[in-house]
Amino acid sequence: MTTTCTWSRIAACAGTRRGALIAMVLLGSFWVTPADAQTVTLTQVGTIPGPVEHVRVQGDFAYVSRHTDFTIWDVSDPASPVRQGAVELPEEIWGFRVRGDRAYVGANFFGVAIVDISNPASPQLLSNHKTLGQAKIGAVYENRVVLIDHMEGMVMVDISDEAAPTGAGSFFLDGYARDVVTSGKMAYATDSPTGLYVFDLSRPGEPDPVGILHAPGAPRAIEVQREEGEPSGILAGAGAGQLQIYDATNPAAPMRAATFDTPGRAARVAMSGSHVFVADTQAGVTIVDISTPAVPTAAGTFATDAPARDIAASDTHVFVVVGAGERQEGETEVLILSQSM
Repeated sequence: MTTTCTWSRIAACAGTRRGALIAMVLLGSFWVTPADAQTVTLTQVGTIPGPVEHVRVQGDFAYVSRHTDFTIWDVSDPASPVRQGAVELPEEIWGFRVRGDRAYVGANFFGVAIVDISNPASPQLLSNHKTLGQAKIGAVYENRVVLIDHMEGMVMVDISDEAAPTGAGSFFLDGYARDVVTSGKMAYATDSPTGLYVFDLSRPGEPDPVGILHAPGAPRAIEVQREEGEPSGILAGAGAGQLQIYDATNPAAPMRAATFDTPGRAARVAMSGSHVFVADTQAGVTIVDISTPAVPTAAGTFATDAPARDIAASDTHVFVVVGAGERQEGETEVLILSQSM
């Protein structure tokens, strides 16, 4: 069953949780907090100058892209980010993911690009694999990369030889392929408008879903609670302007656990532990506690002067792209926000 909680109906939702929640109804805000939840406070501590469209973070480094440029910033001192190296790709960057000392970049008709980021001062383009259409984003499991292509769907690429990656099969998604993320051996792909597809990448042969959830209004962008190690199976996505929570702990029977109406229009999400950080456009950053995935709960907000477009999170900080939207004219930057409970 899907739980839907809107900001205007939160008090009513609280009444259905069998005493598990303490409802604190504040006039004009309707704030509900689980008995064991913690409110997250965000404080701006630094800025990465734009122009920028996408951001990811790993360890002491933030990775940003804008059009064809991929740039690395040292954020070990969040108050004083230091620009490291950059690499320019032949085609526009639609999205990327970082794992270890590699970045896997969806670069339009150039396909998926593999970038060596082991030396942040001098990232190097190692190779690429072209697909039939536009490559949007790549994610990795062992010696395979999975990517989203609008013509082929979810595509798997063998990168045993990084200098010469080769196609290893594809699976056509029913709708308009949007995003893919890996968690351990599992891959989760989403398309609009039909749903979520779950793949077990440890299985030999071409990719074939082990579970499919046909969910109208499925998210355009998804994240998973834990990328490495044992798959958590808990995902969050932004779709139809809402935060959507998915439970794929049983890969054969993924389900939409809940839908949460944020005060803005959810554009992208990041996950850190049991919290989802939502780039909520004009509403700034919205924080949601998903300790119980079926009962997402408001856990804080951070107002931004410009719309929040993209977001990444570490254990201690949140990085949010604010300003003009993708392929729009206007100023953009990354706000670095510290987390406190």
